[in-house]
Amino acid sequence: MKKLKYEVRFVTPAFLGNATQAAQWRTPPFKALLRQWWRVAYAADHGFSVDVAAMRREEGLLFGHARLDDDCDERGKKVSVRKSLVRIRLDIEGDYSDEVWARGTQRGVAPLRTDISTSYAWFGLARRGAGQPDRTGIRSGKEEGERVLLISLPDQYVSRIENIMRLIDALGQLGSRSRGGWGSFQLVDIHRLTAPEMTRYAQPIQKCLVQEWPMSLGTDLKGLCLWESRSTFPTWDRAMRILATERRNIRTSLKAINGLDLRRALGFAGEGRLASPLRWKVYERETNELAIRAFAMPNRLPANNDKSLSGDKLLQAWTKVCEALDSSNLFQPRTYGACSMHAQGRGSK
Repeated sequence: MKKLKYEVRFVTPAFLGNATQAAQWRTPPFKALLRQWWRVAYAADHGFSVDVAAMRREEGLLFGHARLDDDCDERGKKVSVRKSLVRIRLDIEGDYSDEVWARGTQRGVAPLRTDISTSYAWFGLARRGAGQPDRTGIRSGKEEGERVLLISLPDQYVSRIENIMRLIDALGQLGSRSRGGWGSFQLVDIHRLTAPEMTRYAQPIQKCLVQEWPMSLGTDLKGLCLWESRSTFPTWDRAMRILATERRNIRTSLKAINGLDLRRALGFAGEGRLASPLRWKVYERETNELAIRAFAMPNRLPANNDKSLSGDKLLQAWTKVCEALDSSNLFQPRTYGACSMHAQGRGSK
C-alpha cells in the first residue's frame, strides 16, 4: 500500500459540515470529490467514448460498492459488497503517524478527534429559515482552514490518483454552494496542472451536450472554456463580491435570447435540481493574492423534468455564455487550444 500526503488549504470559507449544518472537516466529501474527478479522468483515458456500466464497475472495484452483480473475490466467489481500496484520513500537520492506518483488524483510518482543534469550526455565514439552524462555514486561511489529507491505496493506482489530485487542485471545490466559489481550496506543494495538460480533459461543447453528466471541460473555436481574472484580490471577501456580480451578469445574459429564457442551462433549483455546469473557483497566485477562475463543464439537461432544453437551445445558451465571459473586463483573453493557467502557484514545486 502506498501512502500519499497533501496539505489542503481553503481559500474561501467552506460550507462543509454535518447533518445539523455545523461546520466540520469530514473525509466523505473528499472521497466523493476524488470519485467525481476519477470519472473525468476515466473519460479522457477512453477518448470520451464511455460505457457507463463498465466505468461504474471499475469505480466500484476501486472505491467500494454495494450493488455490483458480477464481482467476485480472489477465490472466484461472488461478492455483493466490497470495501474501498482507498483509505482517507484528515489530520493536522505533525499529528499523525503510520498507526492511523491500522486499528485492530481494520486496515483503514482512525477517527479524527472531536475537539475544536480538529473537527469543528463556528463561523456564522448563512442564515436559514425559521426553526432551522444557521449554516456555518469553515474559515479560510491558517489553522481552521488547513488540514493534512492522507490517502492510502494500492501501488498500481498511485499514478492515476496523483494525476487526479492535480485536477482537483486546479478545479476542485467542496461543500454547499461550491459551484459559486465557496469551498475553493488548493493543495500545497503539488506540481500544478499546465494549460496543455488541461486540454487533455476537454472536448468540444457540442460533444459535451450529448451526455447527462459532466464528463469533461468544454472547448470552442477560441480554445478551452476556462477564464482567469486579470486582477488579483487581497482577501477572499473582495474576490467573492466580484465573482457574485459576474455570475449574476452571465446568468442575466441568458434571460432574453431571441425571446427565449435560457437561464436554466446554468442550473436550476426545485424538483430535479441541477447544479450549475459553469463553475467558479478562487485560487491563490504566486503573488500570494487571490484570483478568480471560471470554467465550463457543459452537459445535457436531464430529460425527466419540465426544465429540459433541446440540444440546439443548449448550444445557443453556451455560445452566449462564452461570448459574455470573453467580453467581460474581468477576464484575460483566451487563446486557442490553451489557457493562461498559472504553471507555478504558491507552494508549487
